[in-house]
Amino acid sequence: MRDTESSGVMADVSSWNWLHWTGLLLSICIAAINLYIGQIESQSTFFVIGASFLLGAVLFLTRFWDPILYLLGVLHVGALGVIWVLGGMRFLAFGIVTGILSAGLAAIALYLFAEEMKSNAR
Repeated sequence: MRDTESSGVMADVSSWNWLHWTGLLLSICIAAINLYIGQIESQSTFFVIGASFLLGAVLFLTRFWDPILYLLGVLHVGALGVIWVLGGMRFLAFGIVTGILSAGLAAIALYLFAEEMKSNAR
């Protein structure tokens, strides 16, 4: 996925498969849910969470993406779960949807990390 000889900032998305696109879409959906809750409830915590997932999506689209960031994304998803639980789960339906999307994102990130490490070992 990383091409050091490419010009510009954008990643070479022509090498991406459906998992890359699904992970990107999941991250954007998680960001949208959190930004929406931040908007309707005027809670800065949800704005920060949403912005961080958008930042991750933008970073994923650049050639500066590094495989270790997959693991940071999994850690970030775990932290999101803790914030939702400690926040009292006031938005249960959104919390369940976010949890499902986050679990999918974490699974994809772990798989892509393993694949990237396997291809680098060759």
